[in-house]
Amino acid sequence: MLFKEDEAARAEARAVRENAAWYRWTHDLVEVKGPDAGRLVQHLFVSDMDKVPVGRSKYTTMLNEDGKIIDDVIVMHMGDDLYWVSTLYGPQFVAWASEHDEGFDVTCKDITKDIDMYAVQGPNSLAVMNDLAAEPVDDLKRFAIMNDSIAGVDVKIHRAGFTGELGYEIYVPMEQSSAIEAALTETGEKTGVPELQILEVYVRSIPVEKGFALRQDMYGLTPYECDLGWSVAMDTDFVGKEALQAAVEAGNDYKLVGLEFLNDSYEDIAQREIVYRRGVPCGFVRAAIYGYTVDKNIGFAVIEAAKAINGEEVTVGENESPAIICDKVFV
Repeated sequence: MLFKEDEAARAEARAVRENAAWYRWTHDLVEVKGPDAGRLVQHLFVSDMDKVPVGRSKYTTMLNEDGKIIDDVIVMHMGDDLYWVSTLYGPQFVAWASEHDEGFDVTCKDITKDIDMYAVQGPNSLAVMNDLAAEPVDDLKRFAIMNDSIAGVDVKIHRAGFTGELGYEIYVPMEQSSAIEAALTETGEKTGVPELQILEVYVRSIPVEKGFALRQDMYGLTPYECDLGWSVAMDTDFVGKEALQAAVEAGNDYKLVGLEFLNDSYEDIAQREIVYRRGVPCGFVRAAIYGYTVDKNIGFAVIEAAKAINGEEVTVGENESPAIICDKVFV
């Protein structure tokens, strides 16, 4: 966890919540292309991808044959027979897709080294983007994509982000990335919008406050155990559907929940730390971080479904750190 007295981290978190900030994102990007690209995307993910038109995107999950989450991604429909998959695990996605693309006229290529991405996030991000872009982005809807240019460079702007605030992503060919970074730096210095430097702030602290989990938090659970049942289209055919149906009928074994740690002091609570209810193990920690907006140590845990009761007091780890089970959304 971050230390609550880390003022640099606090300032970065405040910028995102109260103003705006930018950073170079750290994800992977995979291109899915070919006459059967739509069919493969529909086959790999639990959502109804046929309802995602060109120029739009969708958050969804990918399951193994046991109906368990192995990745969560944003799928962007970039053109006819062309999709981009934003994931933290590009090579693994390509390998998984290759195991399930028999009979599909499609290619999957990791283009992470070809396409760079910058994120502009915060309530004032619209003003920042309009200062940067040749065409205003006022009418760009959430999870929509538009062509634009910044500093004379053609870019794609995606209204999305991982902060829970108004935000935009700028996709640019890697060889022209420096021009976008320079433009962001210049605009940021002029408007008081900083570049975020602390990875744990924009990848963990800020997202966790809004209930945004990473794949590593959800891995091995079903979408329903992560409160993502709304994203599942059971009337479509996807890998793991049969096992997921059986799991739904049997009921959830676990639930991904929020944890609010009651200790004011900084503690180093690691992933997989055991959670105890009345002295008996009932789950384990998946994330623990300091939330600068809420001024608390917070996180996620996987708890046995019958014991995942909001307001229930538990202890974590050998030090018996006190905590309360709560909703995953803290802000």
